Parts: sequence; C-alpha cells; structure tokens
Amino acid sequence: MGGRVTDVYNAFVPLVHISNNSTSDTNKAKENIISKLLDILSGIFVPIIHAIIGAGLLKGILIFLNFYHLVSPATSTYKLLSVFSDSAFYFMPILLAYSSAKKFKTNKYVAVAIAGILVHPELISMMSKSASVKFFGIPFTSATYSTSVLPIILGVWVMSYIERGLNKIIPKILRTVLVPLFTLLITAPIILGILGPIGTIVGDAIGQGTVQLYLHYGVIAGILVGAAYPFLVIMGMHVGFTPVMVQSLSKYGVDYMMGIFVASNSAEAGATTAVWLKTKNKQLKEIAGSSALNAIIGVTEPALFGVTSKLKKPLIAVSIGGAVGGGIAGLFKVAAQGAGTGPIAGIPLFFGKTFIWFIISCLVSYVVSFILAYVIGFEDIPNPEDLSQKNSMDNHEKIVTTVVANQSVADPVNGNVIPLSEVKDNVFSSKMMGDGAAIVPNDNKIYAPFDGVVELVFETKHAIGLKSYDGCELLIHVGLDTVELKGKHFISHVIKDQKVKKGDLLLEFDREAISKEGYDTTIPVIVTNSKDFENITKTKKKQLQHGEELLKLTAKNKEN
Repeated sequence: MGGRVTDVYNAFVPLVHISNNSTSDTNKAKENIISKLLDILSGIFVPIIHAIIGAGLLKGILIFLNFYHLVSPATSTYKLLSVFSDSAFYFMPILLAYSSAKKFKTNKYVAVAIAGILVHPELISMMSKSASVKFFGIPFTSATYSTSVLPIILGVWVMSYIERGLNKIIPKILRTVLVPLFTLLITAPIILGILGPIGTIVGDAIGQGTVQLYLHYGVIAGILVGAAYPFLVIMGMHVGFTPVMVQSLSKYGVDYMMGIFVASNSAEAGATTAVWLKTKNKQLKEIAGSSALNAIIGVTEPALFGVTSKLKKPLIAVSIGGAVGGGIAGLFKVAAQGAGTGPIAGIPLFFGKTFIWFIISCLVSYVVSFILAYVIGFEDIPNPEDLSQKNSMDNHEKIVTTVVANQSVADPVNGNVIPLSEVKDNVFSSKMMGDGAAIVPNDNKIYAPFDGVVELVFETKHAIGLKSYDGCELLIHVGLDTVELKGKHFISHVIKDQKVKKGDLLLEFDREAISKEGYDTTIPVIVTNSKDFENITKTKKKQLQHGEELLKLTAKNKEN
C-alpha cells in the first residue's frame, strides 16, 4: 500500500471500534486533565526508567570505587565506565524522543533524528561560541540541550500535529518522501527557536526550585512526601515526580527526592515484616514474608497492594514511618546520583557525604513502621480450617479450600491456543505463577470458565481471579503489561465475592485499541494453585470458542 498505509490504518480503526463508541466516549468524558497528564508522563518516562536506573547504579559504583581507591579516575578503565554511566543522561533527549513519539503516536525515527540535532557536536559548538545562532536571519537563543528533558517532549508533541497536518495536504504518492522531510524542516527550527529555550527555562526553574526546596525546607518536604508517597503510588500519581527527578539528575547530577522515596519503601518493608510475624493466616504469612523481602530489595508493589493496603492499618504505619524517615532524609539533604528502586538495590546510588544519613533514614523508617504495625495490629484473616462450618451458602456452592474433585476449565475467550512457553513474559512463560495455557484472542469478551466465585478484580480491570466450587484457583490476565493502561480499554462486569456460572460475561476489553498502544493482547490463563493437582492437561486444539474445554485438572488424593 506504500504511502497509504497510514490512511488505511486510520480508516480501519474506527470501523472495528463501532460497537464501543458509546463506551469510549463516556470514558473520555470522565478523564480529567490530571489523569491525562499522568498518563502522558507515565507513557513517556516509564519506558526509559530502566536506562536511568542502570546508568545511575553505575555512577554509584564508580563513586564507591573512587572512594575506596580501587580504581583511579586517571585510568582509561575509570574514564570508560564514566562514559558508560553518563550516556543515558547526556543523550536523554534521544531516549525521550522515542518514548514521546510512541505516546504521541508520531514517527519515532524522525523524532529521534530531531533529538539527534539537539545533541549534535556541531550545534553544541556553535551555541557555545555565540549568544545566538541565526537561521535564515532568525536568531536562535543559545542553550545546551544535552541532558535536557522538556524541550524534546514539547518538540515531539508539536511534531505529532505537524506530521498529521502534512499527511492531509501532501498527495499520497509523495508522502513517504515529503512528510518526513518537511516534518524535520519545520519541527527542528520550532524547537531551536521557541520550544527549546522555553523548555530549558521551565526545566531549569523546576530543577532549581526542587533543589532550593530541599535545601531550605528539606524536613517539611521530607515529612510531607514521605507520608503521602504510599497513597500516591496506589493512585498512580507518583509518576508525576519522575520528570522532576530526571531533570534534577540530568542538570545537577543529584536528586534529593529519591532518598525520601527509598525511606518510604523501607517503611513498607517494616510494616510488612510486622504482618509476617503477627498474622496467624498461613497464606498471608507466606505472602507477607516474600513481599517484605522484595520490598527490602526494592520491589514494593507486592507489599503495598497485597498486604498493607489490603489490611489498611499497616498502611498507616507505612505512612508514619515514611514521614519520619523522609524527614531525616530531607533534614540531612540525602542525595542520590541516579534513580533506584529500594534500600538494598539503591545503595550504590547514595555513596557520598550523606550516605550514613541514607542508611539511618532507611533503618528508622523500617523500625518505626515495624513497631507501629505490630503494636496497632490489624484485623487478621482467619485460616479457612478455623472457620465455622455454619455458613449461609448452600454446601454445594461453598468454596472449598482443598481440591476435592477432578475438574475442567473452559476457554474464557474465543481465540488461538498457545502454550505458556510462547508467552513473551517470563513471569508466565516460566510458570512462576502456575501452569495453564494462553489464548491469542479474536474477540473482546471474557467469560467465566466454571461455576465459582470472583476472588479478585484488579483495580486496573486487566485481570480477574476466580475460584471454582471444586477448589481451582484461576487467574485470567488480559494482555501483557496492560496494568500500565490503568483500566483504559477495559470494562468489568463483576465485583469481588460475586458468584458466577460458567459462561457468564466477566470482562470486556478493546483488543484493537490495546494493540494500537503497543501492548501484546495474549491472555494467560493460569491455575495459581497448580501444586494442588496431580496433573494439568491442555487441550490439543489450536482454536477454541469460549466454553470449550481448555484445561483438564486431575486432583491429588481424589476421594470421589
């Protein structure tokens, strides 16, 4: 189709969305400016955070090597390692150009080419020698764009409109050649002449403002941010800090907020450890133990969503512990040389003059949160075997805690069956969560695969946990990494603890829109209590309609 690919694609998308127009319009109407902004920030900064973490940790390691005289800064080895650690920050515009173009749905490679202009050695040389550089007589204010953040984001945003406008006015036969040419010629001068200087001024103001805030009001900022951080994470609003952090790291080489974030994460680990020690529920103890360990290492989501927010009172302990530790970090200006993930994983980032206060803030956060969570306590979840047999539910509909019979799991969605080993996510392909199968869907509806109860509906609506009346615990996960969509393109038709019958509609999703945003729509169907079964047999069919048998489960020690 050549130059008409974009036209055909844009014409096709509305057609396949016809049935969802009313829902889509309703969802768009509900979105507010803040949620849209957070969604944009998340879409731009989350993809590049791994590069920032890697470079930041390497910076910390270099500081450690130099501090203990293990490698001399004069050696080529040290200089090369320094280049390795600086690259992600120096070429920040290029990283941001790619993720911004993906978010704004414009040509990623033209965007990267424009970012390359901003860090081109010749441009840097020209601007370093003069207060302004003229382009056809129009002066461009001299500025340094390596390590910059806002100029390229604003530039790619404007570029997306320019590209769409050019696609409308340039004949189809010439678009492949002329659209990228004129996009480059129009966008680059706009960035260098207008958006670049504005973005630099605003970015510097934000970065300098943040630095001054922590230098003069560090304690107050630390207490407030430390107390609020777990709630911001729950609401997804913590991503709003990311551009400020990246700007500070790129411009000044340090960030003062990361110390507060890590203190809050330490508090999360402390409260979860208290739950682990205090709970009598075997399953909760197992979850809390592993979650506490993960939180100490640097992954707090299992602890936050699986333990403290679920039990509520421990979350208060996390907030107070984070406030105390954050106050210490703010008071002593704890500085990070990069972006990290937690107390242990982030240690190399904090080597320097304030390292001891980083350790103290983490320890204090952990201890305060632990003590409060242990003393305040929480409403424990009783073990299933301790519950009274009296229940208003009919015995036939009572959810059992052990597998009592062989059972069948029906296909929840029309599509092609593939083994878990082919799923492009190690969590599922390695069967870390359990055995099962995966479906590449050709429909947008998920149906109940058996009679049972809804145990969990994720807030982001991308996954549902079910339990059959014969004890099968099942996770239906719609798409890979679709948690990042935060509920966009999903409609849930059930709630937690709702009884369902095989074939009931559980969930609707817009697979075309999800695919358009770059996500794999493969649906893993996982038996999360696989260990309770002697054998799990997958269907040999390659294609299934919902309701057909997908999995056959053979129970251990079957009594009937």
